[in-house]
Amino acid sequence: MGTAELALARAGLPGRPDPVLPALDIDLLRALVAVIDQGGFTAAAERLNLTQSAVSMQLKRLEDRLDRRLVERDRRGVRPTADGEVLIGYARRMLALNDEAVLRLLDAGARGRVRIGAPDDYASVFLPPIIARFAAANPRVEIEVRCALSRELEAELAQGGHDLILVTRRDGHGGGSLVRREPLVWAAAADHRPETAETVPLALFPEGCAFRPHALSALDRAQKPWRVALTSGSLSGIQSAVASGLALTALARSTVPPDWRILGPQDGFPALPTVDIALKTAERPSEPVRLMVRHLLDALGAPTIVPPVPIAPPIALG
Repeated sequence: MGTAELALARAGLPGRPDPVLPALDIDLLRALVAVIDQGGFTAAAERLNLTQSAVSMQLKRLEDRLDRRLVERDRRGVRPTADGEVLIGYARRMLALNDEAVLRLLDAGARGRVRIGAPDDYASVFLPPIIARFAAANPRVEIEVRCALSRELEAELAQGGHDLILVTRRDGHGGGSLVRREPLVWAAAADHRPETAETVPLALFPEGCAFRPHALSALDRAQKPWRVALTSGSLSGIQSAVASGLALTALARSTVPPDWRILGPQDGFPALPTVDIALKTAERPSEPVRLMVRHLLDALGAPTIVPPVPIAPPIALG
């Protein structure tokens, strides 16, 4: 179907009898998702167990079918065009639904175990709806979740302690698939005014957390006195301290409760960097693990959240 016919079909205008929009082939969509997630055709081919030329051909067929360019190359690799950004979200959902439907109809739901590692804030906010949907489609899979700092989880993954981990990527590198980029923000209880304090009280995750050095160094650069009022390895501990007005904290924007205040330069607090959230898997993931990865990418592979306050450009994550 050409560009003119596509336009007529979208608008519902006459021009051909009973216009039919082009069907999107699942295998072609899977190739698009792999190329975007892996950042290139070679890595995508390895992930799909295909040749690089086969992946390139699949992507070209998809572009021809839609009469749209979906990816472009630059010095950093392959990235989606504006049309590709639109399609990738639909593609993830279509792939997840396709796989879920096939497994349910064939009664071939995966069996086994999936061991997931994630920092407590990511596990508390991101994982519950993902695990619920996965478990509904794969009731025979046992799921284990361990919460720890990103660097601890990476070491445990290397030693075979996890099947997949969702972690803060350090220095913008470190392998894995980038699932989203989040602004790091200052957050306080709605009725707490830490901007009026002579010394800023902080509630932070322990030493080794990627967020902690950014919060402290940002305050130091702004010459704002601070003190650590509470250190906790759990998000609930941080939330309790903030909700009580004991302290403010620094969190990824998506993990901030909706009734908290976001503080920024307008409140006298320095801008914080963005953080990259990455998904890493063991070298030879099982079928249940691959299915869980698809669910995670479908749910978390959303466009970057628009920050509510100005943020600094990404810097090394310590």
